[in-house]
Amino acid sequence: MEKLLNQDDFKMYRFQCACLSAADAMDIDIKPYGEHGKYITMRFDFLGRSFWDRVKYAFAILRGNWTWREFVLREEDYSLLSDIFSKRYEEI
Repeated sequence: MEKLLNQDDFKMYRFQCACLSAADAMDIDIKPYGEHGKYITMRFDFLGRSFWDRVKYAFAILRGNWTWREFVLREEDYSLLSDIFSKRYEEI
């Protein structure tokens, strides 16, 4: 896990898939909400994918074929991901 952004009103973390492929990464954005709350957004982006790969993926979906991407969290990141969900915004 790497902390990409750490600002007063926005934090962003990137978790790498256990396969260590550059294309398999999960980004988590965290924004404060209320006094101690937080909004958490999880994204699985097409990192490092070519334009042609993204076009083929889109056409597969349009033809009705489900395309699936799998993300396997690395064991050393278990507690870090748990902290994001369980701690207050100010503590992460």
